[in-house]
Formats: sequence, structure tokens, C-alpha cells
Amino acid sequence: MRTLTLITIIIAIALFIKLPLALGVNAVGISDNGTMILNGRVLNYSYSAQGVMSILTLYNASFTSVGFVGGNVASIQLNAVVTNGRYYYWVQDIAHLEPLTGSSLMVWFWDDLWNVSYPQAPLMLNYVRGGRVYPSNQQYAYYYRHVEPSIMVVKPPITVGCMVTVSLTPMGYINISYYYMLNATGIDTGWIRYDSVIVMDESTEAYITVGGFNPGGLSNDIEWVVAGYTAAAQLYVYYWNATATLMYEHDGHWYVPPSAQTGSFDTGESVNGVYGIREIYNELRGFVVQINGTVNNTYLWVPRAIASYSNGFLIIQPTPSGGRWITTIINPRGVAHRLSGSALRVKVNGTGRYIINVTLYAGNMSIVTYSYVVLVKGVEPWLQTTLLLIPLAAAVVLLVKLLGVRHRQGL
Repeated sequence: MRTLTLITIIIAIALFIKLPLALGVNAVGISDNGTMILNGRVLNYSYSAQGVMSILTLYNASFTSVGFVGGNVASIQLNAVVTNGRYYYWVQDIAHLEPLTGSSLMVWFWDDLWNVSYPQAPLMLNYVRGGRVYPSNQQYAYYYRHVEPSIMVVKPPITVGCMVTVSLTPMGYINISYYYMLNATGIDTGWIRYDSVIVMDESTEAYITVGGFNPGGLSNDIEWVVAGYTAAAQLYVYYWNATATLMYEHDGHWYVPPSAQTGSFDTGESVNGVYGIREIYNELRGFVVQINGTVNNTYLWVPRAIASYSNGFLIIQPTPSGGRWITTIINPRGVAHRLSGSALRVKVNGTGRYIINVTLYAGNMSIVTYSYVVLVKGVEPWLQTTLLLIPLAAAVVLLVKLLGVRHRQGL
């Protein structure tokens, strides 16, 4: 739900009743706004996607949501910006968790659509088709909402997922599909499309956009974030143990964003900064670990790629795991092999000079290339490495010994 003046009001009330507040009020999770920290500076990038998918596994939780709309409910929001190049729409696919007696949770989903083509832009509802329940009969509104009627009661551990895909109808209109999934003891829904919204703007393209800002003033980002219920509510977290993953779709494949931060850039709901959620990126497993604690507003990972050699194999280990990495290896005969994948284990046949270029992409945009030269002399290999930024900027050149291990391919 968009940033509202209610945030200011809820902060004032919280101060009055002496609830602790964060210095910054944000939802907490995984957010990519097209920026990363690289070589000690901020690098901007942009990309488009046809879908965005998010998964959170919750092992245990205790929380209170404070806001003007009743309900002790945590929202887990998948937020993105959809455009046809002219009009911009902020889309939300939201899971809700409400504690019941014992450790049971009631889970339900809804989706929202906002017009962010200019500040405070209304939606012309005559041009929006879907299963909306709000507003019921107005011609104009600030947002569209559909509430999935299915309500499920489960006990942790549970896995919830939200997914949004974008396409064009045969008539050339924007088609936004909302999905959810829930897995727990005794229930496994699989992916269910619960709403399909058609925005009747004549279009030649439609896509999710990441990077920069839209005319409505919101960040063009994708985010999978935990927050209070609705209408700028804030979540006070007393216990939380979960893992989370966010991915975008490019050419039919799903990738982890090249970079991500812990805080939301757009939504009006938040997590308290003191009684909040602290996040750590698990580099080995490739997901984000969430625990209760003071919110750490930071980048979750710094992109990198490490090449090593062990027992006749070249080992490529990039961060983030699951990102769109393209590796080119030129063998001593000058033959180039182009490989895709996050973790590669490549057989080396013979001695000589191997050139390795590992490039991180955001969609079709190359962001950074890590270059290595491996000299295999039959005794012990050595590695020369160079970091290349886009635009190209030479970094420090190092000579280091190789180490190694993973995903078998051969040269």
C-alpha cells in the first residue's frame, strides 16, 4: 500500500504511547531498485522482466501489528512496477498471516493495483477488468483490490509464495496475473492464479521495470517485504525465524536480482526498527535468513565471482547464487566456451593458459565482468584476476594461488 500521510500520524501516536520507533520506517525483506555497491561505490543499472516470484518459509513467529485498520496481521508483500512504456502501475500481491490460538496462523491473499503514471493519479475503473471487490461501483479510485476468498489455517513451518506475471492480450492490452502458493502440513496448493487484471491501455509491450523512478514518484523496484497489516500499519516483531527468496523472469528463466537491500522503497507499511527483523544473506544456500532483532538497513550482498582450480577442474563461484551469470572460458588453443549458471565445475584438459570471464547481467544488461587468467603448468596453477566494470574501469590486478569446488562441465 502506497506511502501515505498516515505514516506521519502513526509515528505521532507511537511516540505518544511510547512505542519504540526506527530512525527509518520501512518494510523489511529483499528489494532491488537497480543499485549495487561495487568497488566501494554505488553503481546503477536497469532491466525489465516478464514476471517476479517470491517465497518465504516461516518456522516460527510472534508479532503485533499497530495501525488504524483493526487486525493483528502481518503482511508479506510482493511489490513491482508494470509499464507499457507510457503508463505505469504499481502492483502488489500480498500474503496475510493472522495468529490464532496456539501456534496456528490464518493465511489469506489479496492483490492491489495503483496508477503511478503521475503523482496521485486515479484509476479509471471502466478500463480495468478483474475480480475486484474494492471499489465496488465507482468510476474512479486510487487503487483496485481483489481479495481471494480462500482462507487457510495452518501451523508453522509454512511456505508462502506470491508471483506476478505480465503479458499482452490479443487486443494489445496489459494483462497482469496474480498467483499464490501455500505449503504446510496437510496442505500444498501449488501455484494458483487467483486474479487476472486487464488494463485497457493500447500497448505494443508490457513488462516489469527495475531501476530509476516512475512519473508517480515511486522507485521502480521489485520487493518481497514483511510489514504491518494495511493503511501504514507497523509490525512489532517479538520472535521471527524465516528464510526468503526473490526472483525475476527473463527469457523464460528465473534469476535472483543482481543486488538487493533489506528495506522497502515504496510501501507505506513497515516493521519497527527496534522490535524488527534482522536479515543475513546465506551465501552458501543462496537465500536470505530473517530473525527478530534490530533492523539492519543495508545491502544484502556485494556481487563477486571467484575462480579457482582443484584437481584438474576450474571452479567458478559467484555471488549472488542464482543470479544471471555468463562465463566464457578460452582454452590454450584459443577456443571459447560460453557457459551459464551460478556455480560451475569445468574439467581442464591439458596445460596452458586459460582465460576466464565471468559476467553478471541484469536482464540483458551486463553490469560487471570478473576476468581471470589461469596458467596450468603441470605442477601448480596460478591465477591472475581483473575486475571490469561497465563502463569498463580497471581494478586492482592480483596474483593469487588457486583453491577450489562444483557443477560439472568440460572443455
